Amino acid sequence: MTDRLFIRFHSDDEAGITWLRQGVIPGEIISRTGTLSELSGQSADCQVIVFVPGSDVLLLMADVPPMNRQRIPTAVPFALEDHLITNIESLHFAFGKQSNDGLISVAVVADDLMSIWLSRLEQAGIRPDILIPETLALPLAPDAWTILMDVDGGLIRSGTLSGFAVDLPNLAMIISHELDASEAPKRIRLLHCTQRAVEESIPALEFLGCEVVEEAYGSDRIEVLGAHFDEQRAINLLQGKYKRESGKRIWRAWKIPVALLAVWFLVWITGVLLDITRLSEQSRILDDKIGTVYRQAFPDARNMSNLRVRMKRSLDELDKSGAETVGFLDLLGKASVHLQSVESLRLTNIYFRSGALELRMKIDDLQAFDGIKANLVEAGLAVEVLSVTTHEDTVMARLKISNRDQTFER
Repeated sequence: MTDRLFIRFHSDDEAGITWLRQGVIPGEIISRTGTLSELSGQSADCQVIVFVPGSDVLLLMADVPPMNRQRIPTAVPFALEDHLITNIESLHFAFGKQSNDGLISVAVVADDLMSIWLSRLEQAGIRPDILIPETLALPLAPDAWTILMDVDGGLIRSGTLSGFAVDLPNLAMIISHELDASEAPKRIRLLHCTQRAVEESIPALEFLGCEVVEEAYGSDRIEVLGAHFDEQRAINLLQGKYKRESGKRIWRAWKIPVALLAVWFLVWITGVLLDITRLSEQSRILDDKIGTVYRQAFPDARNMSNLRVRMKRSLDELDKSGAETVGFLDLLGKASVHLQSVESLRLTNIYFRSGALELRMKIDDLQAFDGIKANLVEAGLAVEVLSVTTHEDTVMARLKISNRDQTFER
C-alpha cells in the first residue's frame, strides 16, 4: 500500500489548486493551496487522485439493453444525445457498471476540459491514476443524500454514482426540484463550513420535508473528499483515449508470460547443471582410464600430471626406436643370407648404431672373407672393412654394413 496524493482543481483557474497527502501511517492531514509546480517530484511514489469541479461533469443514467462491454462506448453517447446540448463529438464519456435493470451510470465532460486538466498535470510532471468529479467523493450512506456547502458552492450526492453541483443562491430550489422528480431520501446529511455566507443559506434547507443532519467542518472540502473517497464507488474519467495503464495493470498483463519465462529459464538452467555434472563425471572416469593405461604402458612413470602430453611424447619415442629396430632387422636379414653360406664363419659381436650394422667375426681363411664381402656388395649393401688380422690360420675381421644410401660415420 502506498501514500495517496489528492489534488483538487478549482472552478476558477486563478484560485490555483488544493492538495493533501494521505500517508499509510495515520497522522494529521493538512491541506495546502498553491500551484501544480509546487507538487513537481512529489507524485512519483504515491497514487495520484485528482478531483475536478462537479459543475464541469454531468452525471446521467443511460437506459440501454444489455450488451457487450466493448459496445457501450459507441452505443451510450447516441442514447444520451437528446439530453445533451453540446454535440456528442466534442464530449468525453466515462462509464460505470451496468445495473441489472440495464441502466448505466455515465459521466459526461467536455473533451477540451479533459485536455486542459491533463496538460496542466503533465507540465508539472504529474501522472494521475484516477480523475473523478468531486461529487462522487462525498460520503455516502443508505437512504440518504449528502450535501456539502462552502464558499465555492454546493455539491450534492444523491446516489452511489449520481449527483450534481449548484451555486449557493439556488441550492434550496434545485434540491427541492430534484426531490420532487425522484424518490426522496429519508434524511439529508449536510456538511458545511463555518463561513457566515454559507451558514446563512442553511435555514432554506429546513423546509425540504425530510430530516436534515448538520455537520460543520472548518477545513477545505478536499479533506472531506479525501477522507471519504472510494475508488469502487466512483467513475474514473480516465477511460477510452484517456485511459492510462498503471504499473499494476501492466504487471498483471505480463505476469503469466514472465512466470512461464522464469519456469523455462529454471528448467534450462537445471538441464545445463545436470549436463555439466554428467560431463564432469565422464571426464573423471576417462582421466582414471587414461591413468590406468599410461601406467600399464609406462610402469616406471612417476609423474601423472598432463598425461596427454606425456603419452604423446612417449609414443613418439617408441615410434623413433621402432624405426631403428626395423633398420637393424632389415640389414641383418639381408646380410645373414650371405653370412650363413660360409660354414667356418663365427660372429663374435654385433653392433647397430647410426643406421649401420657392425660385425666382428672369425673365419678360417682370407679368401672366404673376400667372398663374403663381394656377396654383400652384390646384394646392394655398402660394406666397409674396418680391420682384418690373421692369427694361426684364423682371420679376425670387422665389417660395417649399411644400405647404399646410408653415409658411414667414422
